[in-house]
Parts: sequence; structure tokens; C-alpha cells
Amino acid sequence: MMLEKELRKNTWLTKIGASSISKGKRSSLQSLDYAVEMLEDKENLFLFFPQGKIESIYTRAFIFEKGLLSYILENAKNDCQLIFNINLINYGTNLKPDLCVYYETQQLSADTTAEDIERAFNHFAKACFTKQRVK
Repeated sequence: MMLEKELRKNTWLTKIGASSISKGKRSSLQSLDYAVEMLEDKENLFLFFPQGKIESIYTRAFIFEKGLLSYILENAKNDCQLIFNINLINYGTNLKPDLCVYYETQQLSADTTAEDIERAFNHFAKACFTKQRVK
């Protein structure tokens, strides 16, 4: 799930199941309810850009858009798992760059807040950038 204006710029993402949310419109509540419904089944995977847009790999501090994550946390009926992902490109001395993909799993509970997740994600991102510099 991503902002409608961002999905319009990257329409190819609809071919892999991307959907949009229109910030500030009444239809966004239906999109949020759909996200919560999807997460009720532990077999489902729900991907979203919490900062609301695709950002440069050089972004160092991520600020999450208000709304989506808070709504899901408040309305989800069961605990779920969150997987952080950072993709970094290492140009090094090779002709072709390497793509370094970093993941970290977080367990969410009824006590977890959107601010907790944003803080944890930024901590994870900082660790990824540090690892990348060492390579």
C-alpha cells in the first residue's frame, strides 16, 4: 500500500499487487479497514511504505506518515509480525554494483505504538548504513 500519487509514478507496482491510499479522502478509511482485514489472516503479507513515498537510498532519517500504522495497530485484532527492510547499493570497485538487502523482524503487540516502530526502524536503518560503510 502506498500513496496514490506515488503509485501513479510507479504503475508497474500494480502488477505485483500494490494498491493505493488517497491521503485525506474518505475512501482512505476503506483502504485502512482492508489492511486490517488482511492482517487478520497470519498467512497474508502486507507491504507498505510507512514514510508515504519511495525515498532515496541516501535518506538517513525516516519520518513515518501519520495514520496508516497507528490505525492498523489500534484496530488489529491479533498480534502480528513486522519485517523491516533496507536495500542499499554498493558501487565499490566492481563494474556492476552489489545490492545489499537487510531485514529485521519485529513482534508487534497491543502495547506497540507507531512512534515505537518509527524509532526502532530508524535504529535498524542506522545499523544497516554502518554495516554498509564497513564493506
